[in-house]
Amino acid sequence: MTSTVGVASRLIRLTLPGDRARLVPGLLLVLGATAVGLLQPWPLKLIVDSVLGSVPPPSMLARAADALTFALARPAAMLAVLCAAVVALQATAGVLTMLGTNVLVSIGLRMVFRLRGRLFDHVQRLSLGFHDATPLGDSLYRVTWDTYAAQALFNAALVPAVTASATLAGIAAVMLTRDVAAAAAALLVALPLAVLIRRLDRPLTEHSLRVHERESDVSSRVQETLAGIRAVQAFGREALEQARFERHAADSLRANLRLTAVQTGSHALIGLLMAVGTAAVIGLAGRQALAGRLTAGDVVLLVAYVVMLAKPLETLAYTAVAVQGAVAGGHRVLALLDAVPDVTDAPDATPLSAGARGRLGFERVSFRYRGEGFTLREISLDVEPGETLAVVGASGAGKSTLASLLVRFYDPTAGRITLDGRDLRTITLRSLRESVALVLQEPVLFGTSVSENIAYGRPGATEADIVAAARAAGAHDFVTALPAGYETKIGERGVTLSGGQRQRLAIARAFVKDAPLLILDEPTSALDAEAEAGLLAALERLMRGRTTLIIAHRLSTIRNAGRIAVLHDGALAAVGAHADLMARSSLYARLWHLQQGTPMAVAR
Repeated sequence: MTSTVGVASRLIRLTLPGDRARLVPGLLLVLGATAVGLLQPWPLKLIVDSVLGSVPPPSMLARAADALTFALARPAAMLAVLCAAVVALQATAGVLTMLGTNVLVSIGLRMVFRLRGRLFDHVQRLSLGFHDATPLGDSLYRVTWDTYAAQALFNAALVPAVTASATLAGIAAVMLTRDVAAAAAALLVALPLAVLIRRLDRPLTEHSLRVHERESDVSSRVQETLAGIRAVQAFGREALEQARFERHAADSLRANLRLTAVQTGSHALIGLLMAVGTAAVIGLAGRQALAGRLTAGDVVLLVAYVVMLAKPLETLAYTAVAVQGAVAGGHRVLALLDAVPDVTDAPDATPLSAGARGRLGFERVSFRYRGEGFTLREISLDVEPGETLAVVGASGAGKSTLASLLVRFYDPTAGRITLDGRDLRTITLRSLRESVALVLQEPVLFGTSVSENIAYGRPGATEADIVAAARAAGAHDFVTALPAGYETKIGERGVTLSGGQRQRLAIARAFVKDAPLLILDEPTSALDAEAEAGLLAALERLMRGRTTLIIAHRLSTIRNAGRIAVLHDGALAAVGAHADLMARSSLYARLWHLQQGTPMAVAR
């Protein structure tokens, strides 16, 4: 595990640049408030010594009191001046603290902003292999909550540590000028406190990390259940999901209780140490006063500083707790930032030249997911520019995996895929994916306007481009009937639209992108027969002039494909036109007759 200091310093280096110009004024303001706060016990000392006692007042106090003798007796005038000083010191410290805190908290919040932006950008670029293996709720928790580690480290740990250290230094300096023995007794309490903080470092870090992990599990459970709420309600499994949620919530509760026990135990020990220090100072200062070496005001001053001493020492101790909590979240953030994409641009990768022809080659392509058997085995295929190749087979045959390799969601375990003769791994990811349009079985739509969803693959598309694409996809009529037309917000994942309408928008998006390569991954399998029939004409227009790979579950949708590739258990079983395959491929013929509900005329 990376050390606490290592994680903390790395978080600061990642997030603080850009705010260094604000850092110095903010620190000066809070340090100014600290300095003013150190003066606050002095009016009480002077009241005891010079107002209630017989010690001559300082010249400044005497002059201020003399200015009021026209209305008040001299002791009353000094009392009035000192009471006013109490208020003035508090007001000054309050204003400086308010201004400094606003500056420093704004820095902390901007640190969270920068860390969130960096983390979100990184998560988007991680390969699908990472997202397949990582619960969505965990990534969500790290981006939205663990990133507050930066602010916690800065505003709840580093800044309080600086101000507490300055306060301790000021208190030590004043106490040493009054009584060395009392000052030494007060300051010696810092030694066992330092030992205690060091011993608490590891358990606090471990318990804090467990809390973050258990909270992430709760977030993942809620996200997964709500994402599948239709299935939960349809099967009446609310009680099951509630039990699962409560198990995760109970784990989180236990982790929080263990952390709380460690924290409260440490606070109790700190309080005991502070009580010992306070008692020692009161005893030593009292004996000096009885011997006539200190005034009564000096005793009050020293006791006041001992009471003040407790706060910065407690702050430093609690700062250690804050650091552990921040570092626990920081560990998770940095672990995610350190995750390396499986699929990246090769050092010598170059963009595709404009106007890719669209010739595809699959050369002995094999693929396996992590820890699993081969999903594809030695697939060899050539697809000519403008040709439509349909890929069919039973569920789990590897159809969608083949499409995923084409856009480099994953890279082949063996073999290679070429575009216009170039290995896909020598082409930059950005230019490759700009050359491919996808229409998926479940369209991915966002909670923005219809117009923005259509233009998603080409942000610079004009309004005319968007409308033309919608017309070509057969979406224009239903879009114009929406309350705000193309500016209508369609809700997350397009839940306000029917399945056919969502699919038409996905087709319109592909029209706008106008890419030379088109992948249709079972685009109609989730629709009823009527909706499917309405979409086929739009799909045929979309495929025209493009190299198309169509993953088909319903064989009726691909009878007019130039060629059909039949996959079986990840291997290429046959390739040919529909009629040819019906004649010589028993696998294809069986799939066809099963879907048509007709018996095979001849056993093959």
